[in-house]
Amino acid sequence: MKNLMPLMVAATLLLVSQGAYAQTGAAGSTWGWGVGAGLAMGLAALGGTMGQGNAARGYFESVSRNPQSVEKMGASFILGLAFIESLVLFAFVVAFLLQGH
Repeated sequence: MKNLMPLMVAATLLLVSQGAYAQTGAAGSTWGWGVGAGLAMGLAALGGTMGQGNAARGYFESVSRNPQSVEKMGASFILGLAFIESLVLFAFVVAFLLQGH
C-alpha cells in the first residue's frame, strides 16, 4: 500500500492540474464526464461482485454447517443478491446519465 500511494497522488495531481492551464472555462471541460462515468461503472461492477461473492460465501458456509437451513435462508439469499444487483444497475444508470452530460 505504501508503494501505491505516491502513484495515486501523482495521478490525482496530474488529472486535477489540467484545468489550471485551460484558457477558457469551456475548453476541455467535458472529458472528465466520460472518465467519471467509466470509473463509476467499473467501481460499481467491482463492488457488486465483491458483495455478491461475500454473500454467497457466507450463505454456502452456513448451509454446509447446517443443511436444514436451506429452506429458511434460500429466499433471503436470493433477495439479498437482487438488492446488491439493483445497486449496481442504479450505478450503471447514473454512469450513463453522466456520459450523456
